[in-house]
Amino acid sequence: MEIVVLKQASKELRDLPREVAEDVFALFEELTLGKSLGMPISRPLFSVAKGLHELRLSGRGGEFRVFYVIRVADAIYILHATQKKKQELNKKTRELLLLRLRSIEL
Repeated sequence: MEIVVLKQASKELRDLPREVAEDVFALFEELTLGKSLGMPISRPLFSVAKGLHELRLSGRGGEFRVFYVIRVADAIYILHATQKKKQELNKKTRELLLLRLRSIEL
């Protein structure tokens, strides 16, 4: 299974602190090898879209979230990466995730 990083998400990942980005790619490597990530590292976001997950990481700069979707027998798509500022997922982020998710479903 390959990892596909959407163009917009690629820039967002480059903006993460180096140690957080390294952890992100190490965890995605585990996913490609078939390992299942669960709480507290990853949680499904069924309330937003089927198959959407949130990777939850902490670093010196704070809390970070990377949103991804796994398409079985296809790829892991990284949709969005951001620093967490609020407990709940805000409307703007939700809409952005849905837009990016639709872009891969073509």
